[in-house]
Amino acid sequence: MPSATLTIDVSGLTGVADVVWPSACTHTGTVGTCTITHVWTLGDPGQPVYLGLGLKAAPSAKDGASGTVDLKATAPGLSSYEVPQTISVGSGPDLTVQQLPELNHVKVGSTVTAPIHWSNTGNETAPSTVITLSTMAGLDFQQHFSNCKYGKPTGSLNNVTAVCTINTPLAPGHALRLAQDIKLSVTRQAWYALMSVDVMPPGAQANAALAHLSDATPGTGPELTAVDATTATTGTHAKVVDINPNDAYTELDIHADNTAHYSAVGGSANGAQGKTVPVTVGMRNNGPAAIFDRSGGEATDSLRVDFPAGTTVTTVPNGCEVDTRRHGVAGHGPYECNASYAQMPGYQVLYTFRVHLDTKLTDARGTAALTNMAADMTGKPATFPWDNSTAGYVAPIVFNGPAQQTSPSATPSATASPSTGSGGTGGTGGASGTGGSGGGLAHTGGGALAVPLSLGGAAAVGLGSAVVMITRRRARAQHI
Repeated sequence: MPSATLTIDVSGLTGVADVVWPSACTHTGTVGTCTITHVWTLGDPGQPVYLGLGLKAAPSAKDGASGTVDLKATAPGLSSYEVPQTISVGSGPDLTVQQLPELNHVKVGSTVTAPIHWSNTGNETAPSTVITLSTMAGLDFQQHFSNCKYGKPTGSLNNVTAVCTINTPLAPGHALRLAQDIKLSVTRQAWYALMSVDVMPPGAQANAALAHLSDATPGTGPELTAVDATTATTGTHAKVVDINPNDAYTELDIHADNTAHYSAVGGSANGAQGKTVPVTVGMRNNGPAAIFDRSGGEATDSLRVDFPAGTTVTTVPNGCEVDTRRHGVAGHGPYECNASYAQMPGYQVLYTFRVHLDTKLTDARGTAALTNMAADMTGKPATFPWDNSTAGYVAPIVFNGPAQQTSPSATPSATASPSTGSGGTGGTGGASGTGGSGGGLAHTGGGALAVPLSLGGAAAVGLGSAVVMITRRRARAQHI
């Protein structure tokens, strides 16, 4: 695995926070140099490794004081990346959730459980805890607790959100765990699926989460409760959360043993020389799994469209453009069209080109072929980790010949509208995903700024950015 060097400049924290340097770093004055022996790369199993930078509110810092930490990551052969992190001082409850594990080779039809532990690392008591749970296609809640409200499926991946209120006070330095583990059914649609978890004290953000579920239905089961877990191992992950409840985040990542079959959709048109005709092509997910390519779509399907000689494309649909990597030429292609990286079973996206017939054509053929980033870079035929068959990856485009064997469905889930120019841009279909807060946090008396290092598809070292807060110790009342 590659290694990297992280340079941390904390001069912007003078008077705001004191720094405790981790063992992986050496420092001179306000500048530290850290060696990262393992950098998480795109496609690596498991979660990124975090480097914890200890932070403590400076004795003279007032509530609301803020400063910055400048981070710069470099790795051999890659572009460097630099980003600031904002650090603020505040008082309040600071709910820290224990990170959930990643589960691999999960069987469709099985049940998985999520033991949820959290602690208060702030300096004030949280009178209650609001827990937000959000699932996506492939995972169903087995329980519907009476103190939780459950929303309806939304978005391109049928996300379902539950908001639960646990009426147990949580004092600073103490921890709770749910008395009942959250149980999830792994359905036929699971391939990569997740449940996200946010814990927050009551307040504006908790109210916003509840207001978001205005049409939610209360559960009819027993009450979801919490028990003391102060002696349990909580909050040991370097990504410590702070008084911003949106940062009290973890997720249960599930990789199921399942498949989804992709296919290209060909097209056909008839017309005399000199006519301009519409040609519709596309691609679909035939299921059974819903596909969520969280990396941003690097592995999901694109469509390479090649038209035969004797034709000129006059209108290109949104979501498609000339494929310059294959020396494409406007009007003649080849073209590449992009799909959503969130695709339910039955998802289909269609693109309608308008094509001028320059010459008399008889059974002239082009192709609509599935591709993806890996195939584009290597020149090899496209494969997908969730598909065990490449049948149907190439479909014909036929002018004045036999009708195509595979026709678009009558009710496609997404259709690309044409652009007026010769090389339209823009996406088609929608994508809905859930994700973490990114970046880490510091808490009362000595927290950690968690710095995730990743190597992205653009061959650059990336750092997550976030607003980070450290809580100030509240002075105890003195009795004379």
